[in-house]
Order: sequence, then C-alpha cells, then structure tokens
Amino acid sequence: MTDTLTIRRLTRLDDNRFRRPLALLEAIEVDELIVIPGVDALLDAPGEFSLRFDASIALSGLLRKHAHRVGVMKRMIVEEFDETPYAPTSLRHIPICLPVRALQYIVDDDRWRTDPSGRIAVQVAFAFVAVHALTDPTDCGTASRSLTLRPRPLHDDRALLRSVLAGALAGMDSVVADQLRLYISKASAFFAVRDEPQPAFGAAEAAPSTLLDYNPDALREACRAIGWDPRAVRIAARSAVR
Repeated sequence: MTDTLTIRRLTRLDDNRFRRPLALLEAIEVDELIVIPGVDALLDAPGEFSLRFDASIALSGLLRKHAHRVGVMKRMIVEEFDETPYAPTSLRHIPICLPVRALQYIVDDDRWRTDPSGRIAVQVAFAFVAVHALTDPTDCGTASRSLTLRPRPLHDDRALLRSVLAGALAGMDSVVADQLRLYISKASAFFAVRDEPQPAFGAAEAAPSTLLDYNPDALREACRAIGWDPRAVRIAARSAVR
C-alpha cells in the first residue's frame, strides 16, 4: 500500500496552495490504486479474458506508461511545493479519494476468497471506468508550474480496454460477465460524484481542482461498443455539482 493511504487530517490551512497538489494526488491514487491493479488483474487472468499475445503486449505497455505517469506526477507535486512552507509529505495526511475507498471496501469483502474471478471482475470494472474519468497532465505540455488541470483524456487506454473486453465477451463465463457489468455500473456511481474529502483546504470560495473528468457519455458508448445492451449496464450520470 502506498504512502497516499495514510488517513489523517491535515491542520487547517488558510491559503490556496494545496489545490493543484491535491488534484495531482487524486489522479495518482486513481492511477496507482485502480488503473494499474486493474490492468494487472487482466494480465493475470489471460484465460478469463481470452487475451491474445498482442493484447497482452499492449496491456503491458499501458502499465509501463501509467507507472511512468505516476512518477512524473509525484515529481510535479514536489515542484509545486518548492516555494511553499509546506513539505510534500504533508499530503500523507489527506483522506484517499472516493473511488479508491469504494474499490478497497469492495475487494476486501470475504466473499472473494472463494470467488477470485469475481474479485478480478471488480478490479477490471473499476479500471475501465477510471480511464473514462482520468486526464493526463504529463502529456499536454503542462508538466510544470503552469499545470492547467484540463489536459486531454486517455483515449488510447479507453480504446485498448474496450477492445480487450469486446474480444473477451464471447468466451467469457456468464457469471464473470454479469459481475463485470454490475461493477462497471457501481464504479460509475462513485466516479460521478465530486468527492470533497478535504473541505478545510483553500479559500472558502475556491472550487477544488481535479484531474478527474468523468465522461458518462463516452463510458456508455464504450459499453455499447463492447456488445452490451445499454439497459444491462446502468451508467451513472455526471453529478450536477463538480
């Protein structure tokens, strides 16, 4: 478990210097604790998901890319703190973001001890939804103090996971397929809500920054492209308050 999971409250601050580091931390948590484990789970179950050699190679490349991105974002956090009186280690005290908390709660359930395939379905489902919410601050010319917090989404990752699941659908165990659809629906509900676990930070009038931009329309279309009836996967609408 990474150091981002230490759940303690940070002393109240009366400035706005934590907004961008908090946005980066949220993206790191989703990448490191949802996307990477979900893709790992796919690679560890080639039979369940009918993985071809080329798909496995592509997924391995996706893992390397995300691991690199996490490293860059961690360096960006350090840069953001260069001119503040606070140390980057202060972020250890921030509660983890809602989708990560939800995934941990679900996969920690005792029922998966006798249903490892179900646990994998949960991890893959959350990763699939996550790439329809994450954006990439390391791939838009803003890997610096000029971070805009609105970089382009991860289209290639969405397309790859969509292709892998579409190829797996025909040979997938029906129970696993049902679990995958169910937990895509559940994960979408957690990503749809704007999580604000640190209300004490920043000026009261300043909206929290985020690198998550949940796209229910793209997620719904991806599920349709995989071959699922839209009525079988209930995708949560984007929260009105973001």
